[in-house]
Amino acid sequence: MIALHVVTPEGKTLDQEVDEVTLPGLLGEFGVLPGHVPMLSAMKAGVLRYRRGQERGLVAVGPGFAEVDGKDKVVALVQRALPSSRLSSEAADQLLADASERLKGDKSERGSAEADRDFALAQLEALGKKS
Repeated sequence: MIALHVVTPEGKTLDQEVDEVTLPGLLGEFGVLPGHVPMLSAMKAGVLRYRRGQERGLVAVGPGFAEVDGKDKVVALVQRALPSSRLSSEAADQLLADASERLKGDKSERGSAEADRDFALAQLEALGKKS
């Protein structure tokens, strides 16, 4: 088993024992199974997927970092995270619309607007929707 911890600046979003986890690495998705070698990876906004037995779970995450300690522990330190139970299509659509509007305006908000857009797209992906 792998101890999976998803942590945001507000605290832990997920603390679960899992059989496997797939993370949205900056250079592409990567999977972790028990016994994985130690590593550190940058993460982009996307969907973190995990499995415990037959149960599968999803967490929409913002950018951050993932640490695999080589002792069956994975810590994802991310700016934002929403487990599937808290995802809302309406909220994601609204965040995407707001971010798209902000991207057309003031260039000083570009970084924040892009982060909101990417997190909204991650939420929609976790919900199985294409934008």
